[in-house]
Amino acid sequence: MRSSSPSAEDASGHLQGLARRIRALRERRGLTQEDFAARSGISVSFASLLERGERSPSYETLVQVAGALQVPLAELFRVEEDEVAGAHRLVEFARARRLMRADVDRLLAVAEAMFTERAPGEVLVEEAPRCKEPDCGRPVLAKELCVAHYHRARRAKPAKPTP
Repeated sequence: MRSSSPSAEDASGHLQGLARRIRALRERRGLTQEDFAARSGISVSFASLLERGERSPSYETLVQVAGALQVPLAELFRVEEDEVAGAHRLVEFARARRLMRADVDRLLAVAEAMFTERAPGEVLVEEAPRCKEPDCGRPVLAKELCVAHYHRARRAKPAKPTP
């Protein structure tokens, strides 16, 4: 069994990314592999191998592929949109709502709370305060009392005399 060096693994990953990008661009333009191959001046079998990342194209082939897809050569090497679509959507969300830096920071804090892995039972935010009445422990509504104790205390107060 052959072990791959990190640079060979990187190259393979980049080749797979290029393959996905070529296929996505071809499909977006509504081209069949046959049409794409004919426009690129390559065989259908080579086009298939390119789209599966099983062949590394020469510079000349890349130029032909870019021409067939009607994109600049650099477009073939852009990160695939699916991989960064979420980031673009977040940026557009913030821009459309004209969020200020503080708003973005709050949004990121919420996202951090939602997507940070925690141990079972670990609480990320402080627990809500509990009712001060002995043996109650329900969440506080107001004046350190739960709903029931708060309303009971309000009813127990004598009515204020009217002048």
